[in-house]
Amino acid sequence: MTGLTSFFDDELHDLSRWVTIPPVDEAVEKATRRLLLDTFACAVGGFSRTPLGLLSSDGAGFRILGTDYSLGASETAYALALAACADEACEGLAFAHGRPGLHSVAAGIGAALRTDANLGDLLDGIRAGFEFSGRMGALFRAKPGIHVDGSWGLVGAAVTASRIYSGTSDHIVAAATAALCQMPAGLYLPVTQGSDIRNTYSGHAAATGMLLAASTAMGMTVPSGAVEAAAGYAFALDEIAWTPSGRHLILEGYLKPYPSVRHTHYGIQAARSWHQDHSGISAENIETCLLEIYPEAVTYCGNRAPTTPIMAQFSLTYTLAHTLIHGDLTPAAYSADALANPEKQALEALIEIKPVKALGLNGTRSAQLSITTKEKAWSTRVNRVPGDASEPLSDDFLANKVRVFCSERIETQRIERLIGQLMTGSKQTPVREIFTV
Repeated sequence: MTGLTSFFDDELHDLSRWVTIPPVDEAVEKATRRLLLDTFACAVGGFSRTPLGLLSSDGAGFRILGTDYSLGASETAYALALAACADEACEGLAFAHGRPGLHSVAAGIGAALRTDANLGDLLDGIRAGFEFSGRMGALFRAKPGIHVDGSWGLVGAAVTASRIYSGTSDHIVAAATAALCQMPAGLYLPVTQGSDIRNTYSGHAAATGMLLAASTAMGMTVPSGAVEAAAGYAFALDEIAWTPSGRHLILEGYLKPYPSVRHTHYGIQAARSWHQDHSGISAENIETCLLEIYPEAVTYCGNRAPTTPIMAQFSLTYTLAHTLIHGDLTPAAYSADALANPEKQALEALIEIKPVKALGLNGTRSAQLSITTKEKAWSTRVNRVPGDASEPLSDDFLANKVRVFCSERIETQRIERLIGQLMTGSKQTPVREIFTV
């Protein structure tokens, strides 16, 4: 580090020492294992819609489970992060307003393959990256028009790779600082127009994080004061949100039960309740439908009448209408026929969305769904959704999700082996034995 140190420089050093101290708490290790399994399964599910041909190494590199090509280590990280976004079914951390694990898992697998690391090394790296980028997500608040994927997640990717490459706290701080010096800012614009180029944001961060970690591990120097300097045209610095070491953010992360942006899950959960309570009533009988929800959800998921999957995944009204009709939300909701369904379009058109500040105070998230039919009025409040730290997905639910997302690209026996290796398998197992063909 060069220059005068700042408050955040000292905090980064303290955090780096904390994430490298063994042993890891049992609950933290389990959360990290589950995160790794879930994120990889989401990537496998998205490989069929992820163009990888030009990334191929022509037989060299690694053939990842579920893919049709051999990829280099950096290309593997890029592809994993990109594909994991395809169904909007991967993890997140409400505190960070984004998904720190996505970037860390992808970069971690790439770095572990490059160094022939074992599962224990990969888990340590993912945990370190998550704790860094989770804090950065809270600290850097995206301004209107900016998408958080690939931004502060670059810090997590660099930290994860650095932990796997060298493991020292000084190298981790250097990698994090290098990432802060070039923290990117991707536009939210692609989501509003249904462009899946948004999915490359996290892929770019995962691959770049690996390169930054390698550069700093080989001796490249970094400046001081990078945290304070990183806030600019795209981000505001919320210094009050900084969380010192000692708090395991990975225990506060969520895994998604539904393939859509987390903001939509509150409406989906409420719609599931309505569907269950009105088994004999068709959604066609709905006369009024009002979803009151915290403002952030409206900011990011205000898309109406979506025409592409990514637009629908970011749509409060579409996901709500689909769930009111079918009682659930699965990847089938984004087929061409589902998007063009006249009944769904009519129902979506009458849904009213109202942002309510009180439903998002002090970091909380809630929604209120009110529906009237000719028969009666109905209303429910949702204060939490499955997958939250307070209501985590069960191991059985997660295992079944993995089976669903991997079933078209990996044989059944291999899927079961993958689940066993990542949930309870030996940490001495080489990563290449787990994830490659």
